[in-house]
Amino acid sequence: MTFHIVCIGEPLAEISRGDRDLNVAFGGDTLNTAIYCARRVQDADILVHFVTAIGEDTLSDEVLELMQGEGIGTDFVTRDPNRQIGIYAIQNDDMGERRFHYWRETSAARGMFATGCALHLDAIETADLVYLSGITLAILTQAARDRLWSALVRRRASGLQVAFDSNYRPKLWDDAQTARREITRFWEITDIALPSQEDEIALFGPSSNPAIIDRISGSGAISGALKCGADGPADIPMSQSSQRFAKAETVIDTTGAGDSFNGAYLAAVSRGLDPSEALAQAHDLAVRVVGHKGAILPKSPPVAARRMGSVIRLKPEHLAEYKRLHADVWPGVLQRLRASNITNYSIYLKQPECLMFGYFEYVGSDFAADNAAMSADPITKEWWAVCGPMQDPFETRSEGEWWAEMEEVFHMG
Repeated sequence: MTFHIVCIGEPLAEISRGDRDLNVAFGGDTLNTAIYCARRVQDADILVHFVTAIGEDTLSDEVLELMQGEGIGTDFVTRDPNRQIGIYAIQNDDMGERRFHYWRETSAARGMFATGCALHLDAIETADLVYLSGITLAILTQAARDRLWSALVRRRASGLQVAFDSNYRPKLWDDAQTARREITRFWEITDIALPSQEDEIALFGPSSNPAIIDRISGSGAISGALKCGADGPADIPMSQSSQRFAKAETVIDTTGAGDSFNGAYLAAVSRGLDPSEALAQAHDLAVRVVGHKGAILPKSPPVAARRMGSVIRLKPEHLAEYKRLHADVWPGVLQRLRASNITNYSIYLKQPECLMFGYFEYVGSDFAADNAAMSADPITKEWWAVCGPMQDPFETRSEGEWWAEMEEVFHMG
């Protein structure tokens, strides 16, 4: 049975200075965690979903495509025509530490759970594990936090696990007292705790690592890790045996280090690995992340595109309708193509023979599996049911083909 991990939070457009101009990428603490988690469970029966609200602007479109390209479920993403996603800019010092400047007051995600949106609450109902952070809480209204808290409490009674990182950003809260109160009550419904040492000290005052761990364990957390920067993580609850963690040889950018740790840790425990192995894998990923500029590592290893061509005939009487349909292909069909690692897809028509040539590039690693996923997709099957009767396949096509695949005899790169 598929294990469903639901991450709740706010996606952001990330602006950073490149060699010559500004670069635009995407981030946000829980989105970063969802991406790293999704990358590590691709070969398991585990699905990672993201719960948020975005706008209908270009940046919102692009962050939605990013999530789908990473294999993250977006069924619980809502779109607000009157708002957009937030933006943040990063400045890094010589030690890799960063300063953030935010423009997020009109972020669509701030409206989550404010009106009891059924779709956002449905995500919690269907989840096996929910992950959220102190930033998730900070952008919500008090009524929304109450509604989210109640939904989590209700589902925990029937087996839901809650993972939480206090991730404290003072500027997002009305005051420190509100932040302490809200984060404390969410610690009380947490099963997997993933705090950082510096956030807990900033919230609750100077304290030793054992004292921090005891306080969080005393709130009810069953497992997790206290992230202690370059010193590496400590087990929650405190372990009798200590693990030694190698420090990063190069620190370029600490953005996303804790988020990547959380993603790898959640992936490991969801796969059934023991806590010590989960700690090791999570720390190893965080060490890689701090040696890279930006919150998200490039996907690796890069896959060389596989060029594929195919041919079919079109029934002349359906020419106008077929062209009309392909002038505005259903969004769900395009999403499935991207999720199946198909890109640069073009169809050419030769008149008067009504001969169509299709070309696309496959950038995945398992075409059979990606093709099967596309064939099983309900929206794609509906699209094929509309377009298929308009087409006239070649009798010489191979068994199992509709479009007849072609042999590449020349390519100039």
